[in-house]
Amino acid sequence: MNIQAVKPELHTLTLSHLFHVSADRLFDAWTNPALVAQWFGPSGFTLPNAEIDLVVGGSYHFLMQPPEGDAIVHQGAYTVIDRPTQLAFTWLLENQSCEGTDGLYCETLVTLDFVEKGSKTELIVTHEGLPTKQSAEAHNFGWTSSLDCLEEAMA
Repeated sequence: MNIQAVKPELHTLTLSHLFHVSADRLFDAWTNPALVAQWFGPSGFTLPNAEIDLVVGGSYHFLMQPPEGDAIVHQGAYTVIDRPTQLAFTWLLENQSCEGTDGLYCETLVTLDFVEKGSKTELIVTHEGLPTKQSAEAHNFGWTSSLDCLEEAMA
């Protein structure tokens, strides 16, 4: 019997959102646990616990509570901290009930680029290494809704 290793097809998701705040203020919304807890997650979700060790190699651990069901853990480590232009971190998919990732474990990468445009900031979110097309679609929904919640929190 001949067994061949197959590399999984990985997906990248890129989103852009324009915020009416400075890059510094938007960067803080991603790196201050008290601020992250005010908006992180899709609409209707809460973040009862946010821990951040904001150094390269430091970790974050978010406990996100959906309107119904068990809490979801988001965790990873910071790979780039370049205030206020870029923030990058690993994003572990493990025991998440998100469509397309059920039962899978993988490490993905999220890069946030903060592009100042006068008094506004364009945030470009790039999420690389998603394991399935369904996972990319589900994360597209989650990130889009989360960015809408962030916009409300920044108002």
